[in-house]
Amino acid sequence: MIHRVTFRAFVASTEDDGKVREALSLFVPPESISETRVVGHFGNEILILSSTLKKKEGLRFFDRLRDGLPENDMMRLRREAAQRVDDGCNLHFRLDKQAAYKGEFHLMDSGDAISISVHLESYPARWEKAVKVAGDLL
Repeated sequence: MIHRVTFRAFVASTEDDGKVREALSLFVPPESISETRVVGHFGNEILILSSTLKKKEGLRFFDRLRDGLPENDMMRLRREAAQRVDDGCNLHFRLDKQAAYKGEFHLMDSGDAISISVHLESYPARWEKAVKVAGDLL
């Protein structure tokens, strides 16, 4: 059902990277978090924290997501599944970084978020099949 689930969070120079790591650790093992430093458009340093869960670990994340995400957010994710799956069979959504730091799951559209990209298994790899897989996961 899942090849991998990739998590990514941006840490601005004004943020505490320890708190963002803690927020990301709600979803992934802390030791799996890697970091990349980049320079922003205005010369500011940005830290990108990322982690990937493979197959079974990814399925466990979805178990936790279904348990932790408020029902209205889960219903929205299910309803929007077709719009959130791209032609490469990836499901995309964002979770609130501040809420994650507090141990909570909340869906969000933009802003201070943890971006999640789920590479779905569908044979043959087609958008229609990936949307069905996404619906089954959610």
